[in-house]
Amino acid sequence: MPNFRIYYVERSVPDSAGFFRSLGVSGDEARVPKGDETEWEEDIEAENGREALRAFFREHLASPGDLGYIDEEGRTQRPFRIDDYDPDRTYVWTEGDKLMEYQGIEQIDADLVVCPLCGGSGEVTREVAEEFEEEGEGYEQ
Repeated sequence: MPNFRIYYVERSVPDSAGFFRSLGVSGDEARVPKGDETEWEEDIEAENGREALRAFFREHLASPGDLGYIDEEGRTQRPFRIDDYDPDRTYVWTEGDKLMEYQGIEQIDADLVVCPLCGGSGEVTREVAEEFEEEGEGYEQ
């Protein structure tokens, strides 16, 4: 089964109460506030991208009503069908006092490992990593 990596951001927003209330108000001009940010990524095994998003939001939402998306005009909207996710939308939701923003999804190779050459800042296939490590054996630095 394919693996997908979902990217999202957690924001601490100083005055978040008004923004959180606006998530359910269609047509309300609501911009995603900026604050302290932490970037996250999560890998999920699923049949396709929509199923991966469904599993991701099932884990991250206290209730389906907590989810909104930002439309083309920058307004916060509610999805028409909460279980039909569009991977190209910018979704927002809350977790406690944090504003969360979905940033994107990509299908990944399930056999990726940390790159031994770049000190862990990237990923390569297991075969490439093993080849590098074999070539590096006996190499004096």
